[in-house]
Amino acid sequence: NVLVVEDIIDTGRTMQQLLELLRSVQPKCIKVASLLVKRTKKGVAFLPDYIGFEVPDVFLVGYALDFNEYFRDLGHICVINEHGKKKYSITSI
Repeated sequence: NVLVVEDIIDTGRTMQQLLELLRSVQPKCIKVASLLVKRTKKGVAFLPDYIGFEVPDVFLVGYALDFNEYFRDLGHICVINEHGKKKYSITSI
């Protein structure tokens, strides 16, 4: 039996690829749990077996979710706005 625990499922493409790989070794059962599932139109409509929260299609940071390695250590989850994205963007040299 396999339980995949994920922080966030956005488009679902990565999870579908992972599940395909896991199925190739023929486990008895595969279940997926995700703290967050993003409501997005650009995904493959993958829904995990267990969902903590469904969130809108915005860029979230905090609680291990980062933006360019920033905000990962926040003890809460929040939305980073356009000003924050510009301020913490990686600039090319």
